[in-house]
Amino acid sequence: MLVLLTVTALALQQSVADSSPFRPLPLPGATPIRSAAGAPGPRYWQQRADYTLEATLDTGSNVLRGRGRIDYVNRSPETLSFVWVQLDQNLFAPGSISAVLNQPPLLFAGGVVFDFSGKGFVGGITIDRFAAGGRPLATKVFGTMMRVALPRPLAPDRGITFDVAWHFPIPPYGGGRMGRVGSRFYEIGQWYPRLAVYDDVHGWNTLPFLGAGEFYLEFGDFDVSLTAPAGFLVTATGTLANPSAIRTAQERARLARAFTSPGQVVSVITRPE
Repeated sequence: MLVLLTVTALALQQSVADSSPFRPLPLPGATPIRSAAGAPGPRYWQQRADYTLEATLDTGSNVLRGRGRIDYVNRSPETLSFVWVQLDQNLFAPGSISAVLNQPPLLFAGGVVFDFSGKGFVGGITIDRFAAGGRPLATKVFGTMMRVALPRPLAPDRGITFDVAWHFPIPPYGGGRMGRVGSRFYEIGQWYPRLAVYDDVHGWNTLPFLGAGEFYLEFGDFDVSLTAPAGFLVTATGTLANPSAIRTAQERARLARAFTSPGQVVSVITRPE
């Protein structure tokens, strides 16, 4: 009996967690892929996704239509039989997890309100085509994520080209990072199907998009063509490839001055114009 009690007491003592503030942290050790601090190691890898996209804004129906090509390269040491694609516009799809959660707006200093509700708007993205090698691929949508079965396993250091087309109705103002005011002002983000990240930490990153939060995406190049009705001013990141086709000589001169005048506000198009 004495021996039994001693063993039991020892077992209970061992189960107590070490609460010392000086206890070693359970951090991962160094690997060829990452150092113990998380920095890239000699065998670090990242996937690559390059996009060639065309998008058209239809102000009559408030719909954005797009098509294009996604060139994806598997730089991981694993062979992939499927990929995951982000469909952020499904934040507004019927029965979306965002609608179920009914998130309250975020309030920032200065009275800025960031609303993710879409003010009751029901939309979502429609994938008109997701193909490779001229053949449609099997897809399965899970909220804001879509699983795409590859036509054949994608070995390390091999690539695949996806042919895609899609459209979605643009939510009204109050749709988080995007929205519209009538049919004259549009702010559009997360407007194309995006390859989800596949990394050495979590594998496929498939957390759903809920409106709040920041993005984690693969690096790549973008070649984008945007078409809007006459009279619209389009602003976007990147280098403008056809300034002479869409801007006057005076506007082009102002744009050039803006690039060479740091700290100075240059209006490329003035309010009266």
